[in-house]
This record gives sequence, structure tokens and C-alpha cells, in this order.
Amino acid sequence: MKHFIKSAFFFLTLLITFNASAHEENIQNEPGLLGGDFTGWIEFGNERMFRGNSETQNSDILSLQGLLTWTHADTGLYVGYWAATNKFDIAPDIYAESGPYIGRLGTTEISGVDFNYNVFVWHYIYHEDGKGQPNYTELWFTANKDVTENLNIYVEFTHTLDAWFGTKDAKGTSGNGDPVYGYATAITPTYQLGNDWSINATLGYQAFNKPQFVAVGDWMYANVGVETDIVVNVCIVIASLSYHDTNVHNDVDTSDIWQSHVVGSISKSF
Repeated sequence: MKHFIKSAFFFLTLLITFNASAHEENIQNEPGLLGGDFTGWIEFGNERMFRGNSETQNSDILSLQGLLTWTHADTGLYVGYWAATNKFDIAPDIYAESGPYIGRLGTTEISGVDFNYNVFVWHYIYHEDGKGQPNYTELWFTANKDVTENLNIYVEFTHTLDAWFGTKDAKGTSGNGDPVYGYATAITPTYQLGNDWSINATLGYQAFNKPQFVAVGDWMYANVGVETDIVVNVCIVIASLSYHDTNVHNDVDTSDIWQSHVVGSISKSF
């Protein structure tokens, strides 16, 4: 299975590179396969964070992630696949994570206010040598709007459709083995400083219908960061540096993955 994941990363990188070359050669970028186009994204970093917790065990391994998406030009419907490195000391059998997703994006207007929206379903697959199978699925609703020339506001809400990270309430402790569902919301303002520099900040909250069955219960998370475009061998990439923290003060049982982190990354979209 590990060889499969490595091959998947290699294949994904090849597809993204091929798509980037095709895009550069075809400035008009006419709709391709079935009236849609492929886009890609890849990122390297010292850490991968997800709602305030480290997904790479506090930089024990480097973060490598990427995705490939096909989007229908006329309807905004899209489908894609994402893959990333992954490590948890509390779940040592897990070595990678990936997931298919499907959704629709576009623009709409409510009470005279227009904004961009994105609604999608994302399935998280944890690749492991054991049999824990903590896979789960989330339904996402996101929206963003340029409220000024330089300021964009992004909001999101997610709801798990099955047991979060495979968590179920424990039988014999006021539970009967039912799934524990998660709910998360966040807001992210981004301000363009000029000269290809921007700053951003996120404030979010992860909650559960039965938080007593989650190691750290509900938690709040926040991060602040800066981004800029840089040129590497005539290729424009995005460099970012951010600080992440949560209100979880004691997570020794979960190997301190909810503590503060400084994350640096380089990414490229195609």
C-alpha cells in the first residue's frame, strides 16, 4: 500500500506538470475533456495543519500534498482527488491521507449582495498498515466576497456525515456505539498589501454532538499568516509563513499536536 501511495503522488505530480505545460501553451484555454478543464495544486511545507492540529506529528515528517480537479466550464460542477503525507504518534499505523471530492462552485446573490460559493462533499481516507479505518466524510459550505478592493472575507461551515475520525460513543459509558458527529465553522479575512504581499487570519471552532467521547473535546483554533509570490526559475510560486494555535492546553494524550506551530510552505497552482 505504501508503494501505491508513492506511485499516486508521482502520478499526480506528472498530471499537474503536464496540465501546467498544456495551459501555458494554450493561452485561450478552451474547455477540454467533456466541456471541462483540469487544474492542479501542489504544496511542500515543514508542517500540515488542519483546524489547529498537526497532521504531520509536529514536523516529524515534511508535508507534501497535492490535488487534481476537473471542473465543468458551464455549470461549475467539479470532481477531484487529493493526497498528502500524514503521521500521528497516537495512530502509528497511519502514513498517508487522501480523498476524493465532488462539488459545485459559482456566484449568487442574496438581498442584493453577491458572493462566491462552494458546496462540496469530501471523503477522508487514512492509509495505514493496521485496521483502525478512521475514514469519514464531510459536507462543506463555503462563501467569500471582496468587501473592498483589498479585503476578502471567507467563511466556511462543515458537518460530518458519519463518525468523525471513526469515533463512536463508548458502550457502557452513557453510550451505545453511535457515531460522534463533528461540526466546524471558521472565518478568514485576507488583506492585499500590494506588491504581491498579503496577510490573513483565521478564527475557527470545532464542535461535536458528544464531545465527551473526543480526547480534547470541542476546541477553538486560530492562525495568522503572510503570503507572497516569488519567481523560481521563471515559475511563480506562493511562499507562506503562518502561526497556528488552539485553546487546548493539555493534549499530552494526543502527543501535543494541538499546541502552537509555525508553518512555512511553498505552493503552486496550475
